[in-house]
Amino acid sequence: MTRVPRTLGVFGGSFDPIHTGHLGTVEAVRRRLGLDTVLIVPAAAAPHKPDGPEASAFHRFAMAALALQEFPDFLLSDFEVSRGGTSYSVDTLRRARESFPGSEVYLIVGSDTLLTLPTWRAYPEIVATTRMGVLFREPDDYQSVRAALPPELLERLAPEDAVPATAPPGKTIFWGGNAPDTISSTWLRKAIRAGANLSGKLPPSVERYLRREKLYPSPPPGAP
Repeated sequence: MTRVPRTLGVFGGSFDPIHTGHLGTVEAVRRRLGLDTVLIVPAAAAPHKPDGPEASAFHRFAMAALALQEFPDFLLSDFEVSRGGTSYSVDTLRRARESFPGSEVYLIVGSDTLLTLPTWRAYPEIVATTRMGVLFREPDDYQSVRAALPPELLERLAPEDAVPATAPPGKTIFWGGNAPDTISSTWLRKAIRAGANLSGKLPPSVERYLRREKLYPSPPPGAP
C-alpha cells in the first residue's frame, strides 16, 4: 500500500483458522461502509477465550497471510502476536491510529460481540473515539440487537440502511448487513478432524497449509 487509507477498518480475532466466513463477510462490510482498507489482526490470546486458541500464533498468522493474498484491500497486522500476552482491542485501536495517522478508524465486530462491549477494557474510550461496523451473527438481526443495546450504544446506532456518508449526526455504529456464510471456527475444526470436504469453507492455500502442518488433529482413541 503506497498511501495512508482515508478509512481503515480493524478486524481482530483468534482466526483459528481463518476461513471464508471471516473473509467474505468482512469484505462485504468494507464495501458497504466504503472503507478503503481493513486491517486483519490475529490475537495472541483473546481475553474472552481463557483456554486460548488451539493453533499457535505462528500458524494462525501464517494462515491469515495466505488467505489475504486474494484480498488486495486487506492488510495483515502483527500488532498483537508480536506483543504477545492478552490482546485488548483498545490497545490495538491506539496502535492503528499511531501507525496510520490521518485515517478514520472503524472497529469491525460481530453482532454478538457488540452486546458484550460494556465488559471490554476501556470501553468508554472505544465508544467515544471509534466508529463501528457490525457483522450479522445468527440468530441476531438488527431489531434484536437494537432491543438489547445499553442506552449509550443505542443512541449511537445508525438506522439499519444507513452508511457513514449519509448517517444522521452522532451515529457511529453501522449495521454491516447479513453474513454471506455463517461458518464458525469451532464447527470448522470439528470438520477438519472428521476429514470433511472443506471446499468453499477455507481458502485452498489455508487448507493445504493446515493439512501439511497437521493442525487440528483428531484426538487419540479413548481420549475424552
